[in-house]
Amino acid sequence: MKNLLWVMRTTLRAALWRSTAAERSVSVFTVLVFATLAMASEAARQYLTADSPPAFSIYGVNSIVATMAVFVAVTLLFVSQDRATVLARLACLIVLLEWTVIAASRLPFEFRSLVPEMWTASDKVIFVWLIVMVWWIGAVVAILRGAGVGPYQSPVFRAFWLSVVAGAAVMALPAYPTFIGGDFRLSSYNVWEWGRAKLSKSSDVELPPVDVAAVELSQPHLLEAELKKLLPERKGTTDIYAIGIAGWSAQDVFIKEMNGGLAALNRSLDTDRGAIRLVNHRNTLETLPVANRTNFAAAVRAVAGTMNKDEDVLVVFITSHGGPTGVALELGDAVFAVLGPDHVASVLDREGIRNRVIIVSACYSGVFVKSLASPDSIVLTAADENSTSFGCSNEREWTYFGDAFFNQSLAAGVSLEAAFEGAKAKISQWEARDDVPTSSPQGHFGAAISEKLAAKLKRGSRVQALSEE
Repeated sequence: MKNLLWVMRTTLRAALWRSTAAERSVSVFTVLVFATLAMASEAARQYLTADSPPAFSIYGVNSIVATMAVFVAVTLLFVSQDRATVLARLACLIVLLEWTVIAASRLPFEFRSLVPEMWTASDKVIFVWLIVMVWWIGAVVAILRGAGVGPYQSPVFRAFWLSVVAGAAVMALPAYPTFIGGDFRLSSYNVWEWGRAKLSKSSDVELPPVDVAAVELSQPHLLEAELKKLLPERKGTTDIYAIGIAGWSAQDVFIKEMNGGLAALNRSLDTDRGAIRLVNHRNTLETLPVANRTNFAAAVRAVAGTMNKDEDVLVVFITSHGGPTGVALELGDAVFAVLGPDHVASVLDREGIRNRVIIVSACYSGVFVKSLASPDSIVLTAADENSTSFGCSNEREWTYFGDAFFNQSLAAGVSLEAAFEGAKAKISQWEARDDVPTSSPQGHFGAAISEKLAAKLKRGSRVQALSEE
């Protein structure tokens, strides 16, 4: 305990640029304590500074641990004496910095009132980073002086290059946040994604920007027109309603797959009571409501007000890019959000829709299974929660999953279970052919809804046979 208090006291002195001699050695345990506190403080900052209730991602924990490991490795390259003491102090300094940022984010006044009005947002960010860097290097200089570097080992020189190299190494990591708010953009968090976003933008410079105000103003009447397609339920009949979501505007494959998937569902399940389409695509801005969380909730509410919740079934089909926290919804600057499994589950639960089929064609879509699985639910996903799926390119009509499930397996008289098993076999063959990792599609078939749909399928087959006679 004395060592822990001593490290905290000397770090506070270093934060004021006052050095303290390393009068005692600390153990590896002490280093681990402060390294753990530093990682926990990083996660706390992400959570407490998010603009909305954040979603947790286990991949962010990996990123934080990897970042700390890289920082320790770089520090050991620049420190030859009292390494454990220096590492403990630096980790404690990170804790101090993280909580200072948290406190600053909760101040009652805004930073812009302290700087000239002619400064742009970028100017302000650069100014803050310069202040933080100068302070950090000064504090590291104080810590290294306390470690007693030799006469030819300038603490200023070492502190500067330690900070530069550590910063560059950390920025080069393919990091991911532990807690993700609604304003999160991967391209601003990860240098690799930032570079990819810049390169992709360079090929799309001829596209005009999306008129955000016009999109927002058009949503009420577009959504109303789409909801009017819903037909009243029929008493004594298991009616099927559908909501299709094409989430990613930059690639045509998603809108093609949504339309093809809804058509296949109609052939198999008879979704003639209405299918609502929510689409992020430039070509549909004047004809269809966009795919965002607000419109999704409104669509579910409309279906809930039309269907018989004891008899009828809602099918939700989502196709887009996906990540560890859910499915991406993107339309330039007009829409950028994540539709996560907990959000989908809470919307359906709030509206009292018990009988539901959820089909998600996206990378990492297996994250939807746990939140939505129940005896009254069928959940089908293109991949498990740790894997990517394939086929997301403009020249394709379907993704691998969409092609295998909707296009080649699901037909009139074919159950969802049979179509899914057939699709898994096809996808496995294609992935082996292309020498790509297995996506491992996931399927949950609740007993109650499977029995309900089997009865409907049997009645439909009888009717078709009678009509043919």
